[in-house]
Amino acid sequence: MDSKLFDPDYIAARNAALADQDGFAGVDDLDPRGPSGHAYGIRTSTRLTSDYRRTHRKQAMDVTPADVIDCLNEAGVTEWVLMGLHGYVGYLPMPRATQDVDVMVPYSQKTRAMRAIAARWPMLEQRELSQVVRFLDPADRDADDRPKPVIDLMLPWGKFQETLLKQYVVVNKETGHRIPTVEAAIVSKYAALVSPWRDHDKKAYDGGDFRRMVRANREIIDRQKLTALAAEVWEKGGAEILEFVELALNEKPFPI
Repeated sequence: MDSKLFDPDYIAARNAALADQDGFAGVDDLDPRGPSGHAYGIRTSTRLTSDYRRTHRKQAMDVTPADVIDCLNEAGVTEWVLMGLHGYVGYLPMPRATQDVDVMVPYSQKTRAMRAIAARWPMLEQRELSQVVRFLDPADRDADDRPKPVIDLMLPWGKFQETLLKQYVVVNKETGHRIPTVEAAIVSKYAALVSPWRDHDKKAYDGGDFRRMVRANREIIDRQKLTALAAEVWEKGGAEILEFVELALNEKPFPI
């Protein structure tokens, strides 16, 4: 579709027409800017989700990141890492809730982890895909009457994730949680943004989180580590992610 919506002159004209409507002026300046830290972020995210379930989804299982971590540790799974929101929530200025727990393990520990989760929560339905083993709550269903995911046991479907598991994991001192480094968290969001298979509505979240992580952690991001890992997403990823970083810092749209 031929549209002028993305034309710079059109956007400038629209901004000029709306310049006297100052309803949002200065409001966002009051938001936190620095990273919240993993311990605070995981507590806040977990509390928000648990409160939501107790209030609005009383039939739903309340599985927390700590529950899944304890399950894996007790089963002898040693190479896990929290992924998804729970993995990078501490790099965001303002933590938010999510309804499932994402944890990644290498293929060598897939069977042990899968059996441990299935034994701990036998009421969950299991769906095994090539890149994830998804555990769903039959008592908590969406508008299409499908069970919602509670735990995603992720597997390293790309080379960058294999490297992430080996070289880009840190242990949070306060919680003992194994989480991605800030560089790995940003590259994971970048990989989602450029994937041709990712839903566009989810890319909106990915883009927002990428921007917030870059801005909140700009002083501590190791660009050499960032580009090295992004180069494993695809052949031009190392150079491209630096452009994405600059776009985030300068409040420009991403080419996705």
